[in-house]
Amino acid sequence: MINRRFTSIFLGVVFFVIGVITLPHYGINWDTINHLPRGQAYLNYYLSGKHDYSNLLNWKYYWQKPESLGIDTNIPKNEIPSRSFYQSNAATFNWYMEYDGGGHPPLSDILSSVFNGVLFGKLRLINDIDSYRIYGVLLAAISVGLIYFWASGIYGSFAGLISAIALASYPLFWAESHFNTEKDVPETAFWILFMFSFWKGTVERKWKWLLTAGLFFGFALGTKFNILFSAFVVIPWLLFYLVFDRKTFSLRKLKKFLTDKKLLLSLMAIPIIGAVILIASWPYLWLDILERLKGVMSFYGEIGLTTNRDSRFLGPLGINTFPLLWIFYTTPIITLTLSIIGILAVLPRFIFEKNKTSILFLLWFAVPVIRVVWPGMTIYGGVRQIMEYIPAMALLAGLGAKLLVDFFKLKSARVILTSLIFLSFALLVANLSRIHPNENVYFNFLTGGLEGAKKRQIPSWGNSFGAAYRQGISWINKNAEPGSKLVYAYELMPNIPGLWVRPDIIFHNSQRSGFLRDGEYAITLTYYGTADRSYYDRYLENTLEPVYETKVGNVSILKIWKNDLEHSKTQYKKQVTAIGENFGVFPGKIEIDLEKEVNLSYLDIAFEKNNLCQKLISGKVSLSGDNKNWSYQRDLLPTGQISIFGVQPSENRLVYSFLGERAKYIKIEYSPTNACLGKARSGKVFQLPDL
Repeated sequence: MINRRFTSIFLGVVFFVIGVITLPHYGINWDTINHLPRGQAYLNYYLSGKHDYSNLLNWKYYWQKPESLGIDTNIPKNEIPSRSFYQSNAATFNWYMEYDGGGHPPLSDILSSVFNGVLFGKLRLINDIDSYRIYGVLLAAISVGLIYFWASGIYGSFAGLISAIALASYPLFWAESHFNTEKDVPETAFWILFMFSFWKGTVERKWKWLLTAGLFFGFALGTKFNILFSAFVVIPWLLFYLVFDRKTFSLRKLKKFLTDKKLLLSLMAIPIIGAVILIASWPYLWLDILERLKGVMSFYGEIGLTTNRDSRFLGPLGINTFPLLWIFYTTPIITLTLSIIGILAVLPRFIFEKNKTSILFLLWFAVPVIRVVWPGMTIYGGVRQIMEYIPAMALLAGLGAKLLVDFFKLKSARVILTSLIFLSFALLVANLSRIHPNENVYFNFLTGGLEGAKKRQIPSWGNSFGAAYRQGISWINKNAEPGSKLVYAYELMPNIPGLWVRPDIIFHNSQRSGFLRDGEYAITLTYYGTADRSYYDRYLENTLEPVYETKVGNVSILKIWKNDLEHSKTQYKKQVTAIGENFGVFPGKIEIDLEKEVNLSYLDIAFEKNNLCQKLISGKVSLSGDNKNWSYQRDLLPTGQISIFGVQPSENRLVYSFLGERAKYIKIEYSPTNACLGKARSGKVFQLPDL
């Protein structure tokens, strides 16, 4: 027992230390802006009773170097405010009490804010951003240690070690433990702690462990509602355990359990404890618990039932095969192989087991997956939303490894097979180190890696969910000229904390200049669907050569462009006025005849505004080579193709961009028919010369 505990702690500590050291390699999760300000607002209320931040000094801007774990800034450390970047006056307790109903519960937001308050605000050990994420790394480390402790106690130390390694080296678990620390990673850790406590309290008949299970059930429920599906795991297992004594049907254990009042009361207390923790940690619910819980449930129904489904992954009876394929393609081969062996061994094995633990692990793996495979159910962004299947899979891999080695009688064969298993995991870790810190875009060789996933157009290939931004912003800070401008291709400003950006850089999406080529740097994550999602994405991909790329294999998952003439592709370097420009203006329509087909760049039309014309409500642009067959452009009017112009048309001008499409005729249709756009008399059309 002492050696088990020591090894468990040792494995957890190793994971934690490496996890903390590598924290500065990962950006923040896209959802961070929805979680950390909320956690801070609620925490400040609990600590001070304040509904705003009037008890704190104002936040002061500084530059935190993104490569550093500690507080490494452009101003003296003693001038760095202890107030967090995410303690925003625009997102106070009062605001959340009114609007905080469209998302997950906030408990892990609050707990991660506690880590920030201590490690950054008080002790000044870790920078403002990474201090939040120590919470997730710690929970992941506890998970690794506990998985070893549990598996080794049931199947032996070899199986325990394989289970722990399988969990720690699972690419999604490792990567997300660094930056997905408000939802999925804490939820996964609390599943493990709940399952272990429930199992231990049941098999050892200790009511205190069942109450502990209730505590972790509450922590999980206060993080995400996924834990509610654990009922479909623990209840069937409990029935198997109580009515079967090894392979014999028996009511002896059931009678003992039913006559133990402490056990029964502790069991019934689990959902009550969970509900109390949920409500106590979510002030938003306090004003009207039932009505507001209904609103939260509708949020879960929306994301679980109404997200668009890809018909390629609809199986018999409407089964959603996407999660199964994603797990199959993104699980390392050694883990996948060993877990399949473990799964196949459970059904004939669990009948003879005293505590039926193997069936508990199988149900634990199956239930989260089945709920998103079930007809009518859906999931998006891979399987990060059901990460609780991963520790169960790791436990089954440990069982599979033990059974595989035990199958051979010769000691030499066992030694060789054991060595091969450890070697396979060592090769996996070496492979992951080559793509570090982008492990959450890993695909195994059955898919052909990330390159194969891209060729097959597997949804969400290459999506790092914000982790890769930090690599890009580090490049910008080191290479951008003084006074440079920086924009996203498409994304929202909070995806990169402003304090990571060098102080002299103007970082705002309003600086997108398009064909004006004003020299702004543009950054974006590149993955499934991004190259064609907006005009500016298409403009960057089609017309410019990137100045920096983060690649996994041969696939870019982040790109940075500099929008200037020097970095334009040859065919897009020169823009000239089209020779023929015959404008015909009619009610609700403008027609332009260019006299010959050209490669279009943009059009610029001026018009007069007066009290008799109306503001444009809608419009569309179409192109033709023969004035008969027309193709509509994707960007409808009004449009914000190029931010530096604002929304077009403006009060007296319409600027509309193309990407080298060939056409002889341009048609602009608009409503109402008396819109001011109808006051246009002339304009300019610019083309890209034929090479």
